[in-house]
Amino acid sequence: MNPFPQDSKLLIALSGGRDSIVLLHWLLAQGHPNLIICHLNHSLRGKESDQDAAFVRRLAKKHSLPCEIAKTDVAALAKSARLSLETAARQARHTFFLQASTKHQTPHLFLAHHAEDQAETVLANACRGTGLPGIAGMKPVQTLDNGLILHRPLLTWRRTDIDTYITTHKLRFREDPSNTSPAHRRNRLRHDILPRLNQALDRDVTPALVRLAAHASRDDDLLTSLTHTWIQTHTPFTSDGRLQITPALKALHPALLTRLLRLWLQSLSVPNIDQTHIDAALTLLTQITPAKINLPQNHHLHRKSKHLHLT
Repeated sequence: MNPFPQDSKLLIALSGGRDSIVLLHWLLAQGHPNLIICHLNHSLRGKESDQDAAFVRRLAKKHSLPCEIAKTDVAALAKSARLSLETAARQARHTFFLQASTKHQTPHLFLAHHAEDQAETVLANACRGTGLPGIAGMKPVQTLDNGLILHRPLLTWRRTDIDTYITTHKLRFREDPSNTSPAHRRNRLRHDILPRLNQALDRDVTPALVRLAAHASRDDDLLTSLTHTWIQTHTPFTSDGRLQITPALKALHPALLTRLLRLWLQSLSVPNIDQTHIDAALTLLTQITPAKINLPQNHHLHRKSKHLHLT
């Protein structure tokens, strides 16, 4: 059943690979007639990348769907911004999707992530020392700070489900050789680490990691809700965007205090905040030194006159 109004315009990220091809076919079968196909050519595989874009364009024409295709040099972006290829590609995609969202006046974007993607995300985040939000992994529906609303209807599908769907409906797709390259962290998790965990524990660990994500998401939602309630009651933020260091703030349980700090920094548009930044910010409240910490993109957090402020 289609939960959107009949005339709703919905973006779909289509790489041309098996997962996104299944997503497109499934959405059309579910009665979503107003899909807008979005494809970003990352320029990482030369002619093959161009052929992927051409394949997507032909598919859009076959289904009489509007199509947004753009091209960017992700390798150059990664080098200039000193980012990994994966991070640079993700940022480029989000910029592209936001542009398509603005053009077509819809915030809704469908993505083809599935259960194995979720397991890999949870495992990678856990090994980075993340908090509950990272353990929660990807959500079926997620609203980003930029206003995009991400929909992941295949998040409970296993890779075998996708393969079966491809075979049953005889769908054509593009194969990306880089998906098997050990140069990418996610591929190492997918083809090496997870199979080794399955073997070591004598079980399929993906369902357990997916359950862990669901439990973490549930608990994180509650803690975040409690944090919002505390903020509404105590109004710790000044009109000029500073955070007041009060006895009530310092007495707040760390589980809520860390979320308050994250929400505050996000409201000030500080990008790429992770748990290490939040832990560092906590020291400004609990220790005499330091009185200043560094944040991403040359931002700094200072403690002065019983306030935290950003520069």
